Amino acid sequence: MTISIFDANFYRSLYPDLAQAGLTTNEQLRQHFLTFGINEGRQFSKFVELNYYTASYPDLKKAGLTTKRQLFDHLEQFGATEGRRAAVTYNPIYYKAVNPDLVQANLNNEQLLEHYQKFGINEGRAASEFFNPRFYLDSYPDLKAAFGNNYQKALEHFLTKGIAEGRFGYGISDGGFGSGYLSLPFDPGNTVKGAYELGSLVAKARLSNVFNTSNQEDYYYFNLDKPSNFNLWLISELSTTVKLFADINNNQKIDPGEQLLTQTSTGGYHITPTIGIDRVLPQGGYYLDIVTGSSTFNNNYYMEISASPKAGNTVATALDIGNLSGSTYTHEDLADTADRDAFYRFVLTNPINNFNLSVFGAGNDSLTANLYADANNNGQIDPGELLASGSTNEYIHAEIASSLGAGTYFVDIVFNSVNSGYLARLTAT
Repeated sequence: MTISIFDANFYRSLYPDLAQAGLTTNEQLRQHFLTFGINEGRQFSKFVELNYYTASYPDLKKAGLTTKRQLFDHLEQFGATEGRRAAVTYNPIYYKAVNPDLVQANLNNEQLLEHYQKFGINEGRAASEFFNPRFYLDSYPDLKAAFGNNYQKALEHFLTKGIAEGRFGYGISDGGFGSGYLSLPFDPGNTVKGAYELGSLVAKARLSNVFNTSNQEDYYYFNLDKPSNFNLWLISELSTTVKLFADINNNQKIDPGEQLLTQTSTGGYHITPTIGIDRVLPQGGYYLDIVTGSSTFNNNYYMEISASPKAGNTVATALDIGNLSGSTYTHEDLADTADRDAFYRFVLTNPINNFNLSVFGAGNDSLTANLYADANNNGQIDPGELLASGSTNEYIHAEIASSLGAGTYFVDIVFNSVNSGYLARLTAT
């Protein structure tokens, strides 16, 4: 069965130039998108993102589906039917699992996507482990004040700003051990074949599950669409082991030589052993294997998992934040022996009275943050373009505060030590 994933009303409202060109009917807009818009990078839906689709399913590239049109056609003709994820905010398997009325209605995968687009999002239903519109608005007072109970606006904010700002779309801690974590609606498999698929890891997630005598191992699978800083933090009531594997040959199996690391938490009952993984990983697919250390007691574990793109170590490879005007961007990264600089690029489309850059280092690691204006707009840092610097050592963070005009800017964070984690926050209001 073929489903239409093209949203003509969304396309029409987003691109008024098309109406000026005489393209007004739904069919005219669809044809424009398929002929021109898709290659121009125009958006065609709030609920589907082709970059996410291809990043989540390496088998598509392996099958020769590499162009935007090929991916679009595959999703319409096959992907939706197969129940594949189309965006970080929508997982049909999860959507069905947490909405019993949809199970009773016996909706197939195509009907589930149509239901979510037409009704589910407006009703504030959760459709992903990464995003719940009700939870998102209730957790952030500024968004609640701005959007009330407009769940469409909540979804738009999460995708366009919330992820970049480091916000959680679901599972924010509200205090107390084990609180604020999303209990999975179905148990991850205890083999690679039954791994819980998290798709492309572009947003943060807080998940929890329980081991018992009949379930002592959980597998998860995720993808990284670019070199990234992978972070996993896990607490458990009993001893637990976490193993990380890279699917190097992309065969959806774990082969000899693909294990990257093993960490085990130790301790007795009723304490909280902790596992922390902070590692730069290349683009590709990965498996997590989580195993309880007890075969006789229930063991609850709580996991926070995220990945952020790696900042480049030259101006040419700077991480492009895009238009920062009126928003905040938060990024966690890791410096290593071959990477003492982290470059960011951003644009301001209008003058900003309050620009702030804060960089928090780990422990007593010292670093310096530099802000440059690309005054001649040549994509390079030239003499005289340094605007300000800030340094940190011990637990004092580096900070730059300034008013800035419209234009292009670079930030360079320079580390005085190696294997140093940091968090950078840029705000322009």
